[in-house]
Amino acid sequence: MSNLSAQLPDTPRPAAATPAGAGAGAGAGLKTGAITPPRVRASASVRTYRYLRLSLVGLVVLLLFCVWAERLGGAEVNRHLGSISAYYYTPARSVFVGALVAIGISLVAIVGRRGFEDTALNIAGMLAPVVAFVPTPRGAGGAPCDPEGRCSVPPEFVPSVVNNVWGLVALGALGLGLGAWIVIGRRQSSRATRIGFFLAAAVFVAFVLWFRLARDSFLDAAHFGAAVPLFGLITAVAFVNARHASRRRDGIPGRKPSREAKSYRMTYAVVAGVMAVTFAVAIVLTVVDQFLGGGTPDEWVLWVEVVLLVSFAVFWVTQTFDYWNDGLPEEASTQPTPIG
Repeated sequence: MSNLSAQLPDTPRPAAATPAGAGAGAGAGLKTGAITPPRVRASASVRTYRYLRLSLVGLVVLLLFCVWAERLGGAEVNRHLGSISAYYYTPARSVFVGALVAIGISLVAIVGRRGFEDTALNIAGMLAPVVAFVPTPRGAGGAPCDPEGRCSVPPEFVPSVVNNVWGLVALGALGLGLGAWIVIGRRQSSRATRIGFFLAAAVFVAFVLWFRLARDSFLDAAHFGAAVPLFGLITAVAFVNARHASRRRDGIPGRKPSREAKSYRMTYAVVAGVMAVTFAVAIVLTVVDQFLGGGTPDEWVLWVEVVLLVSFAVFWVTQTFDYWNDGLPEEASTQPTPIG
């Protein structure tokens, strides 16, 4: 879990917390078993966060490029598919699966503000591989749904889905075991961190039980059951950052926000607003399709996904530059408990 890194011993503090050239600070680091001076460790941590965040944006670009390459130059049957998820059944499959798995790992690894933001990133990261491993239901052979409207994961893909999900279950169990040892067993975590851990564990257990006890339902609906909350959580994180942007940069209650703070707040708010409106439109179109006889555009799901992915990329670029010098929000760090 991303918040777990904040609980580990010798977690580097921001460079600003250590006076330049302070030998005592370096000595303190050595006493706890650290070899690298604190300022060097802090600098390396910040650069790591920059590259990790920028890599997330690169993964989104990679996914969109491969999907559009198939739409423009692939087989005729692949040029008008109704969703990005449908490209699982095309030559873009490897990038689709790989990008979502890497995005999921990154979201779990990145530390957010203690409480809702960090928990949201953790759960979103857990859901992303489910979206990757359980494809959107299709007709036989990966073709569009049958004329009668029958959709499911094609039988030839089911063994790989089952294999991949069991692997994900095993990895999740190991991750939760490590989390329990750090968050609960060592008693170094905040109340918000413990609540976030139990929420993530509950989501994991719910998906495992769904997969184990209702396999057919899982194959038919787990893709959507993971994708919708995944984007919903990212939207909520954007709203949280919009609310904190001015306070983070100005730091003095009651003072007029600076131009820079206003710029970040506006960008976060616009991204969150676009994602929220897109969700609302998708809900309306779904209701029309399912209960009011249809008549919606053939590719509306694809364009909803494109808008959400582009919004996600814009949000992540903005947050990367917002935290360029710090690496992570100030509220994410905790003072580790001394050992012994």
